[in-house]
Amino acid sequence: MGMMINGRWVAEDDIPRDAEGRFVRSETAFHHRIGEPDFPPEPGRYHLYVSLACPWAHRTLIMRRLKGLEALIPVHVVHPHMLEDGWAFRPEPEPLYGFTHLSELYAKADPRYTGRVSVPMLWDAKQETIVNNESSEIVRM
Repeated sequence: MGMMINGRWVAEDDIPRDAEGRFVRSETAFHHRIGEPDFPPEPGRYHLYVSLACPWAHRTLIMRRLKGLEALIPVHVVHPHMLEDGWAFRPEPEPLYGFTHLSELYAKADPRYTGRVSVPMLWDAKQETIVNNESSEIVRM
């Protein structure tokens, strides 16, 4: 697993774990909401990036379905295996910008971003930035 440091992907082997060896999810960095002045609701403006292997991303897909937002918020899926180069779009690149890795979207949102590259992630295609990358907040929007 790796992370972004000053907008660049850095591979690392230091996966955060608790005393019993269980995975510890890092804090998320983007906490905006659709409906804020800078993020008004608009069909097709927002895109949800997920991994089908991630339970946190899975719950955002469930809420998107329950709220009937399938036609309004497109979903883009990364490959289920996160390798040392991070979440990747395989076999085809990401459709908005042709990126091959989710880390490229994080760098586009903030060229100096330092932190984990996580899913789910809600993207604003109009402002070309991340709205939110915390599943518990995304499901409440």
